[in-house]
Amino acid sequence: MNILVLTNMYPYEKDNNPDITKVVAYFAREWVKQGHRVVAIINSSAFPKIYYTIGKYMQKFISEHYCIAAAPNPIWTKKFEFDDTGVKVVNMPMQKIIPKGKYIGIQFKNQENKIISKLKELDFVPDVITGHWANPQVKLVSDLAKYYDAKSALVLHSDHTKALCERYKVNDYMDSIGRFGFRSKTAAEIASGHLDFKREPFICYSGLPDRFLSYSIDVDEKNFNWDKLSLITAGRLIECKNINSVIEAADKVLKDIDFEYIVAGDGPLMAPLKEQAKNCGLDDKICFTGQIDRDELQKRMAQSGIYVMISHDTFGLVYIEAMLQGCIVIASRYGGIDGVIVDGENGFLCEEGNADELAEVFQKILNLSIEEKKRIAKNAIETAQHFSESEMSKKYLDDITK
Repeated sequence: MNILVLTNMYPYEKDNNPDITKVVAYFAREWVKQGHRVVAIINSSAFPKIYYTIGKYMQKFISEHYCIAAAPNPIWTKKFEFDDTGVKVVNMPMQKIIPKGKYIGIQFKNQENKIISKLKELDFVPDVITGHWANPQVKLVSDLAKYYDAKSALVLHSDHTKALCERYKVNDYMDSIGRFGFRSKTAAEIASGHLDFKREPFICYSGLPDRFLSYSIDVDEKNFNWDKLSLITAGRLIECKNINSVIEAADKVLKDIDFEYIVAGDGPLMAPLKEQAKNCGLDDKICFTGQIDRDELQKRMAQSGIYVMISHDTFGLVYIEAMLQGCIVIASRYGGIDGVIVDGENGFLCEEGNADELAEVFQKILNLSIEEKKRIAKNAIETAQHFSESEMSKKYLDDITK
């Protein structure tokens, strides 16, 4: 099957910005492994040069106040192409003046012509066309699916809100795009309030590398006595991760017990978080490891009792990794993982950034018997074992084509 992927972002070795999500690449690579031919077109935003200059000088402010680690790289203003483990990737920038601004009609027509010309050059006629993010993919997917008479889908990420769907006129394309997908159950439910779906939307979950499933811990071999409680968080040390709320909750409930809290990650809030830990008298119990590689993280999780991150995430694979390692996971209610984690069954949910509620969840977990902790951890492992890259990518393609 020939699969055309349209996206705003795709990882590229010459741009090491950690905010360029790899999710689209994971699906594309897996489809190649499964025997499909895949072309990915990046419809990147190309801003005036002054934006990149300003961004460079405001980097510290951007990192501290927004959920991004780096300003846009001007490399995306140029057309280029590369091979990504069998995926043919082509960057075709589209000029934009205002961030998150709309494109005009002639820009769409020009972009469509460029894409059609490139696919002709590649002798590639898509059977399936799928896009990620509404702007500009919603119109491109619709028009190109008509042109090629292809199966089609659009996956919305954090742009599922009413304001953004109205800005990009998503409802105008309900009849011309076959399926609509969302990165979480919560996002789909929210969008159902303002989008007129012709078919039930699907959930486009990410998956872990298949080899990670072999790392899955045996719950009977894990210690749930917790003579010394071990907690862990992994992620960028930026405001939206709400690590300060975890420290505050730990100060409320855990201060008088023997515990350690491992914060794995780096970022601009490292110093303020260390200062907060010191002011709480917890600096001897909270360990900031800096960035650690993914395999080492699995080992740290296997040695931990609780994984906690009550952040704003569209969908965080790190939660699945922690579940696979038998951690009792605490995640955000109405966040991307809500719907995967069922409160009290295979983990716990808490309001995003709410330290008081998190303290109550900590206390609830401490009051669990060993058997109850084992039950939740076992359920978590069983849930996570269904989230492999191969299984999730196959489900995604099946949802488009069925």
